[in-house]
Amino acid sequence: MLRLNTKKILPVVFIALGALFMGVSLSQLGFWVDGPGPGFFPSIISAVMMVMGVVTFFLTLKDDTKAKFLKEELLVIYAGIGIFAGTFVIGFVPTILVYLFLWLRVFEKISWKVSAVIVAIAMLITMGVFGTWLGIQFPMGLLENFVG
Repeated sequence: MLRLNTKKILPVVFIALGALFMGVSLSQLGFWVDGPGPGFFPSIISAVMMVMGVVTFFLTLKDDTKAKFLKEELLVIYAGIGIFAGTFVIGFVPTILVYLFLWLRVFEKISWKVSAVIVAIAMLITMGVFGTWLGIQFPMGLLENFVG
């Protein structure tokens, strides 16, 4: 008999989320219009997410052990929730840059100067490749109400 536990439920959740993101990115953003469009990267990530979900689900069918969640693994989940919440408040790009800066300073123990340079380079790449070249419109959070 198939026992349901987090090892079996989470892959199904990721398959469903991947399908949802795939549908949104293909129907609303567009995959390819004279070159890669705003939905190009999300579509690829969604496809990878669905494939990995299916593979993980089949690998867990014979495994009845319970999943162990370590403190470090839970920090990743909390960071994801923080990024999600921060996107609605200050916008996606500032949230990611704050996350990157905090990660470099707190976990990697990199100096302020090097951290600032890395964050500046990441910002230039993000805005250049995704914002300008691929034309992705990043969520601006509450700032959207104040910026024209």
